Amino acid sequence: MSFYTSLTGLNSAASQLSVTSNNIANVGTSGFKRSRADFGDIFSTSPLQKSSSNVGQGVLLKQVTQEFTQGNISTSGNSLDLAITGDGFFTLKTPEGLQDVYTRNGTFTLNDQNNVVNATGQRLMAASVDSSGKADLTNLNVLTIPPKTIGEAVETTKIQLGLNLPADSAVINADFDRTKPSTYNKSTALTVYDSGGNGYLASVYYVKTESPSIESPFAKWQTYFFVGDTEVKPALQQATDVLGSQLFVNKYGDVLPKGDPRVVPSSGTTEMFSLDQLTDVRASESATALGSPLTAANFTGGALQNVTGPLTFDINVDGDALARTITLDLQATDANPQVLATRLETAINNLLASSADTPDNAATLDVNEFKKNARYGVTVNFDPATASFSIASGTTGDTSSIAITGANAKAIDLMGLAPSANLTVVASTSEALRGKPSEPAVLRGEALTINSTKSVAITSANKDFLISVDGIAAAISLPFPTTYTNIDAFTTALQDRINAIVDPDTGRKISGVTVGFDTQTKQLSFSTATTGNDAAIQVSGSAEWGLANTEMQFGATTDWKKLTQFTQNGAPQYVKNGIQTEDVAGLSDTTEWWPVYLDRGELTFDLAGRAVSPLTSLPFETTFLQGGKGALTMSIDLTKSTQYSTPFAVLSQSQNGAPEGELMGLNIGPDGLVNATYSNGSQASLGKIVLANFSSPSGLRQVGDASYLADASSGAAKIGEAGSAGFGSVRAGATERANVDLTQELVDLITAQRNFQANAKAIETSSTMTSAIINIRS
Repeated sequence: MSFYTSLTGLNSAASQLSVTSNNIANVGTSGFKRSRADFGDIFSTSPLQKSSSNVGQGVLLKQVTQEFTQGNISTSGNSLDLAITGDGFFTLKTPEGLQDVYTRNGTFTLNDQNNVVNATGQRLMAASVDSSGKADLTNLNVLTIPPKTIGEAVETTKIQLGLNLPADSAVINADFDRTKPSTYNKSTALTVYDSGGNGYLASVYYVKTESPSIESPFAKWQTYFFVGDTEVKPALQQATDVLGSQLFVNKYGDVLPKGDPRVVPSSGTTEMFSLDQLTDVRASESATALGSPLTAANFTGGALQNVTGPLTFDINVDGDALARTITLDLQATDANPQVLATRLETAINNLLASSADTPDNAATLDVNEFKKNARYGVTVNFDPATASFSIASGTTGDTSSIAITGANAKAIDLMGLAPSANLTVVASTSEALRGKPSEPAVLRGEALTINSTKSVAITSANKDFLISVDGIAAAISLPFPTTYTNIDAFTTALQDRINAIVDPDTGRKISGVTVGFDTQTKQLSFSTATTGNDAAIQVSGSAEWGLANTEMQFGATTDWKKLTQFTQNGAPQYVKNGIQTEDVAGLSDTTEWWPVYLDRGELTFDLAGRAVSPLTSLPFETTFLQGGKGALTMSIDLTKSTQYSTPFAVLSQSQNGAPEGELMGLNIGPDGLVNATYSNGSQASLGKIVLANFSSPSGLRQVGDASYLADASSGAAKIGEAGSAGFGSVRAGATERANVDLTQELVDLITAQRNFQANAKAIETSSTMTSAIINIRS
């Protein structure tokens, strides 16, 4: 019996040697966990036997268990090498995807399908994540590292170029040919991308077409844009202001942004106007009635003949409700036509300025019939070259009008006022003919030094004023001592006194001057009724009125610009729904504000080298790529470009397209979050490596390659995020070494060896005793 007992000892010692040898053999295996042999003694007895007298029957190997203690961490150069510090196992799927496998061996690589796998092809599992990196533990997938992005290519739509174009560049008049460098000044190139991420070489050529001059103080450059060998035509571009608001023009050439309340954008088909062609600047004109040239019988030797008797005609100016009859008793001095013109001008203005206003009818509450009938500033001139008189309204622009009728024989003979179409000029309500109303002369004093909120007193120190209006000068005084109840009463008295001034030489009255007071600034203001460059006013007085340091102020004759419709190859151009066309169908006849456009592809700089236009990106028409690869619609922003007297330079260059990105880097965080960085600048969270843990890890079933299967002894796998409760963290670029202690294993090896030797000796002793028994019989 002892023979068999010793045999179980030999077997146990051999098992111990095997376990120890296995541990030593796997000391270099990543993630390997040391095995331990657990033994139990064999003891059998029956219920009727006395156990104290029974002898044990040997030893039995109960189980081989793994010790899941932490192994040392060693770093590596592979970002896919992973180590777990703490509890947990990597979750893997077998190549066929049918079985879950668990391991601490984090040596991974990519297979041909870009899956993260170990040496046996088992694939690492990861949870899907949202944009914040939160994992969905119910949705586990094989961790895949795409070598390039998919669907992240961005089509180029905007190009930004900041250049300095040399101011001293020569103007080139030759036709542009990109194959001939002599036909352009400079060029730039960059890569643009289609929607699939394919790159194309784009080239921009710059041709200086105009240098600054007195007539046009701007430098102009024309751009030519090519993608590959295909020229991309510039698109129609509406001019904008510095804030990017689209510009519109009215019939007088006034250019205003869309946001201005006066602008009512047009609709339908409209005439096309170019901003660069708004150059026909004209001075606004009065409505002028032209008399017929005088005959030799009435004008001889520079003198008018038969200048006796009354000269009479009717005049209607600027839409006056009534024609006013002018009567002038001729004098001998009127033989001089210039004298006659001056006397007649005085008579007309004195009469028209005295026309009473039409009052409002109190019985019609919903209608205001008030109308100012006074007219000012009519001029009469004689042209010796044509021997003809002309009478012009006192206002300018298309709202001005004049009609001369009812002339007597003397007016016909001496002034050529016989009925004629030239004696009637009506207001123009649609077409721009004479421009806009001109501006009066306006004078503003300094702030009053007296209290203007109470009564106003006239004293000897402030009663005197010096007045000059349209060449008529006089010194006036307000009566004193006088106290006006308020400042308005004072301004009314001063206004009446000014308008009562009469030129002693010509008899012409000052009329229509208005005097006002600004309660905010405490300033007096004076405005003439006449307008244009000839209108002038100066009022001097006491410093109490803020009039001690005034200067002569002048009116202004307004300018306007005659619109000329844009033509191309001799054909007038129109715009319909933003598209240039020659089709006039649908042309609106009620348009008051037209979109104004820039010349296609043109850059304009002022004398300081700043970009004047365009102030937004240059749009280009859609270009179709060769090989049917799609189309590109792009714009080029050149607003940061300059024209200085320095060499050509590319100050900035960018475009908003991007190809598909190539994998540039991989980052795996301690929580297992996998982030990939690509060459196009994009980053992607590919998933979060999850860990599994078990209620009894020692119950896992070994399957080799430091891998395990779950069974009933280990319990079901619990999946969680690295770093959370019950789970260790993940360290990238490192592996976990085997937790085998060689010193301990060598000691165990010696122990197993001695155990084996002792049991062998016991068998040898049993054999000797058996031989002795056999020999007794012999």
